[in-house]
Amino acid sequence: MLLFGKYCLTSHGIIWTEVSASLKLELMKMIMSFGRLGCVAGFVSVLMCLIFPFLKADAQQIIGTEGLINIPTAEMREKKTFVGGVNYVGANILYYDYPVYNYFIDFTPFRFIEMTFRSTLIKEKLEMPSDSYCEQDRSFTLRLMPLYEKKYVPGVVVGWNDFYSNMGRSYYAALYGVITKHISIVGTGVVGATVGYSKLTGSGVVYDGVFCGVDFKPSVVDCLRLMAEYDTQGCNVGAGLCIWKHWNLLAFARDFKTLGVGFSYQYTIKY
Repeated sequence: MLLFGKYCLTSHGIIWTEVSASLKLELMKMIMSFGRLGCVAGFVSVLMCLIFPFLKADAQQIIGTEGLINIPTAEMREKKTFVGGVNYVGANILYYDYPVYNYFIDFTPFRFIEMTFRSTLIKEKLEMPSDSYCEQDRSFTLRLMPLYEKKYVPGVVVGWNDFYSNMGRSYYAALYGVITKHISIVGTGVVGATVGYSKLTGSGVVYDGVFCGVDFKPSVVDCLRLMAEYDTQGCNVGAGLCIWKHWNLLAFARDFKTLGVGFSYQYTIKY
């Protein structure tokens, strides 16, 4: 490891040193977790986005449903769209005090309904602590859209996380309602605003109370989406990138202390 003023050169790349010690530690853990291959893939993905035509950015909440980073929005994907993805989520974002991994499958059969299955890899075995990722917390989400967004009317979505469980705790269990409105700014881009309320159900612990967020899609780079939100527990900032219409990349930070990344693929059935 070599230090050059504000920067630190390691075998895994260059790290900016003018950030908190906890954020630097989290960044190093994430880089070590994904290895050099992940860094190369990220660089190639950005390069492809610069070379090939820009495509509209899509949203990807880290638990799989349509949303910003860790809050849902009142948006729905195009009907007959499948999405599958994986995430690395830093400590204290999804309740757990250690980093977790999850994967999900999401399907929007009609414009007004969305269904999501997810599984979170955790270090617990029947709620007993463990040193390895020895258990999976599986859960479902159902979302309905009773009101579509129009020129002067926001979109409205109601959702239910973890509506069924046959054993263990349902950490994500909650009922929520959310509204979203977008405004186009000529020559600049599209700004979106989201606000909602979530009420815990069963043994839920993650989403409880008022949440809100904003996002911005610059007109000159339509494949990019910048996001900031409050998810009832803390503040997150991040960015999403769409490549080749089907691939979505997500990077985010929690209170500038904890990091996370996500990757997903989406496909809309045409017939």
